[in-house]
Amino acid sequence: MYMNKFLAFVGLCVLLASCSMTQKNWHEEYGSVTTMAPNQLSNGFMPYYNESKATKNTSIAVLLPTSDQNKSIGNSIKTSIEMALVQRPSENIKTTFYDISGDSINKKQIIQEVLSTNPNIIIGPVFAEDVKELRDEKNSELPVLSFTSDISAVGNGVMTMALLPTQSIETIIRQIQNDGIQNIIVVAPNDQSGKLMASVAYEASTIYNLQLNGLFYYTPNDSNSMKDTAIKASMYETRSQANTRAKEVLSDILTKESLSQNEYDSLNQQLEKISKTEVLGPVPYNAVLFLGNGNDSKTLASFLRYYGVNSQQVHFYGTTLWQGSDIASDFTMSGAKYATLPDISENFVELYKQATDQYPDYMSSFGYDAINMILEMVNTNKNYASYLLDPSGYNGINGIFRLQPSGESERGLLIKQLNGSGTARTIKEAPNNFIIPLYNVQIKDIRPIDEIELDTRGVNPGDYIYIPNRFKSFSKYRTKRIGLNSNLYSEEEFIDNNPVQIMSTENETVISNPEYKPVKKDSISRKYIDSVEIIE
Repeated sequence: MYMNKFLAFVGLCVLLASCSMTQKNWHEEYGSVTTMAPNQLSNGFMPYYNESKATKNTSIAVLLPTSDQNKSIGNSIKTSIEMALVQRPSENIKTTFYDISGDSINKKQIIQEVLSTNPNIIIGPVFAEDVKELRDEKNSELPVLSFTSDISAVGNGVMTMALLPTQSIETIIRQIQNDGIQNIIVVAPNDQSGKLMASVAYEASTIYNLQLNGLFYYTPNDSNSMKDTAIKASMYETRSQANTRAKEVLSDILTKESLSQNEYDSLNQQLEKISKTEVLGPVPYNAVLFLGNGNDSKTLASFLRYYGVNSQQVHFYGTTLWQGSDIASDFTMSGAKYATLPDISENFVELYKQATDQYPDYMSSFGYDAINMILEMVNTNKNYASYLLDPSGYNGINGIFRLQPSGESERGLLIKQLNGSGTARTIKEAPNNFIIPLYNVQIKDIRPIDEIELDTRGVNPGDYIYIPNRFKSFSKYRTKRIGLNSNLYSEEEFIDNNPVQIMSTENETVISNPEYKPVKKDSISRKYIDSVEIIE
């Protein structure tokens, strides 16, 4: 397809002739350019177009899987690119599509064929292994707009248009902080991607002053693994033992001791209340951050509730991996929040539906923005690097985005909240510029992190029941702390696990304060007192 009326294209080689082409300084002036409002991308829905005065042809190679098991992804991106080219035709733009499907040998051959044609810019591939192969084979001066979410595949002139899941993690952790929550746990898939995302959550929790009280991994799509993870994360065994011990104490006193009617009624009411649940005591966190997809997160949340995690006291959060799943229709997940991209432009949705009779996904929207960036780029006086890596970024069909010299993309995300209706409600809009940095986690420095045991003071059954004061000294009714596993406190601090009882001076009411700790008095030298003369 060809396009007419565009400005002259300034080759990337002019920019790079005087400087070394490495990933580090692919765009040397990047850090010195002032960040302003994002540039608005012109597209087929805009009321105006730039006049083209291009005198040189621009060759675009597009590498997408369009015939194997991933063809739906490749074809959705291809469709969006073709739509943009039809909307904005030019005789000076030549776009060639290549099917990068099949085995690794075939893919390498396709990449070699593409590079032999000396394109001015490449769009694609989608998958990390293909992007890495292209990055290692191409000249560093050749810019590539890929669609991988694997940051290890980008750099050296290879950028990605895709959303990096790690950014939704930092965005939602910032929301957790704004919600006034201080203690969280993280539940992540037990694979390379899950561990990297967990590491981002760990770093982000440190940056935003949240206490990460535990990190747990589970096997994706494995309900047994999720069940075991929920048991650990809910402290079920510890809280169940505490519940059992509390019931034993109350039952023994009710059946073996002489009690007044008021004492009997009080103990019996406590026993009835505790008997309605299998656990005793709260968990040591206020929020759970799920790093898996919507289906896994829904299953895990169900198990957590079953094992006694009160969803009214412990809030649930997720990432952009929840987008598009049926978790939004689950009434039991109402109130949960997650970070995700803004909705795709309605104009684009309607046009895509007319072309394919289907709804577009985010990958197709990334493809649409990529080709429109290129169509604008060749119509300006900027060189490729200066245009693509403009720190102010661009306003695309689903919000703002920008590309960095490292190859990473940044996208502005919003916060949605589930309400069980099937359509999540936006409670915080996405940012509209990059003037204030959106992300602080240095993703390139992230390494996989191991599971972190739950940091907990444990549960003392005696903290949750009241027995008459005269039975406090009986060893058979004493309780001890169960499940202490804390880096913040030493076990010695919990030797005396019975609440201090303070008698009121006006009546027989006992005031119980489990947090009160008696202070040992310093010894006083009688000799020193006697040596002081008191003058009246």
